[in-house]
Amino acid sequence: MKKLLSSADAAEDINELTSRLVRDGYVYLPGLLPADKVEAVTGQLRQALHRVGWLAGTKTSKVAPGAEPKFTGDSFRQIYPAIQRLEEFHRLAHDDRILRLMEGLLGGDIFCHPAKVCRVSTPFAGGGAYFTRAHQDFVVLHTCSDVLTAWIPFTACTPGNEGLRILADSHRDGFLQTDASVGGARPLYLSVDANDPRWMTADYAVGDVVVFHSLTVHGGGPNTSDSVRLSADVRYQRTGDEPLRAEFAHPHGWPRTPGWDELCTGWSTRAWVDTPDTVPLEPMPTDVSYEGYLSTLVAPPSRLMGS
Repeated sequence: MKKLLSSADAAEDINELTSRLVRDGYVYLPGLLPADKVEAVTGQLRQALHRVGWLAGTKTSKVAPGAEPKFTGDSFRQIYPAIQRLEEFHRLAHDDRILRLMEGLLGGDIFCHPAKVCRVSTPFAGGGAYFTRAHQDFVVLHTCSDVLTAWIPFTACTPGNEGLRILADSHRDGFLQTDASVGGARPLYLSVDANDPRWMTADYAVGDVVVFHSLTVHGGGPNTSDSVRLSADVRYQRTGDEPLRAEFAHPHGWPRTPGWDELCTGWSTRAWVDTPDTVPLEPMPTDVSYEGYLSTLVAPPSRLMGS
């Protein structure tokens, strides 16, 4: 598989980074974040997973002997709220390095979506399948094209524990209609072969960050190791330009995940999960099926991509 282009050489050149984002649909910034700062969050995530019996210890991502970790209705209700109530998980998305980067790329005042996704990729023996199927983030965002996602690995990613995949140049194709036959609880995913030669990835280290556009097709590679892979998807958009889909003002996984009043108990501040008052919240239509809604959905013009 092809390797993502590293933009470490242009990390301080926002014009060059913007040019690469527009050209490729992503920028890959090895070592953008201090590894020790990210590892501190990794440690908290491991503690949460160890407490429920998924991990062999609090300092390892290896699966506990005899455990078969997978998300079910019961395990989701047990594990995901424990992750979402970690203040440091949410605080990391507001690191000055990421905020400056996003402000530069988006060209104005920005805010971080309160709903932050923690991906817990458990080992999978089937090798050829994705843990996260191919998709575009706009398929759930709906209201604004120029949303950028920061993908942050909390564990190192190697060929056996592959992390984020990017489908090269896919952002140029606009919003793509989904294929319900691919699977999933909602028709969010695209029919893209796991061996498509356009896929690109990297051997990620803790501290690396990949930023990509909402129309960039991406997914998670197979995890054939004996360890759980941990990462986060955090999204940013300009403040005041476009509405936010109302569900993203709530915790990710809500309403199965508790609301902020419960999750934020004991935090130093709720600033990490606040939505600016100037951002209008747009609820999902209730008079049409999700599949029917997607069949008529069109991505608004992108200021960033010039389309």
